[in-house]
Amino acid sequence: MFKKRMYSLAMVICLFFTMAMAVNAQAAEGNPYGQSLEGDGGITICYAYTHSTTTILSIPSTGKSISYASLQGYQGVTTRVDITMVLQKKGGLFNLFWTDLSTWSQSFNGYSGALSKQQDVGSGTYRLKAVYKAYSGNNSETITSYSKDVKY
Repeated sequence: MFKKRMYSLAMVICLFFTMAMAVNAQAAEGNPYGQSLEGDGGITICYAYTHSTTTILSIPSTGKSISYASLQGYQGVTTRVDITMVLQKKGGLFNLFWTDLSTWSQSFNGYSGALSKQQDVGSGTYRLKAVYKAYSGNNSETITSYSKDVKY
């Protein structure tokens, strides 16, 4: 009986790790509709109202994180841009989960917008999640992008 319970527990743990790796792989790919290019952050290209997005997190030795998110739309097509940034810290069971630390949002009338914020952080692994919404009149599209993980 003990062996069956241990086997079941081992299977549940394996399944949990497999699911966590699949979620992390999907997040690393960025938005599946665009093309993700490597750099300091995710750059996504080829949408109806969005030409490109840039999502960057940097933490210099001062311990003050710098979060940056921008969207470039199409002049004459994109009429409004909403940007929401979420600074996240890795933690939880086996250090697999992301916890939201701070959220910032701003709307821009026109075809582009950029948002930059700073925050003091302690040691750990961080990333920036950016949710972009580009409008063309009453129509809109939403893009979610993640920066690279940054250890401090």
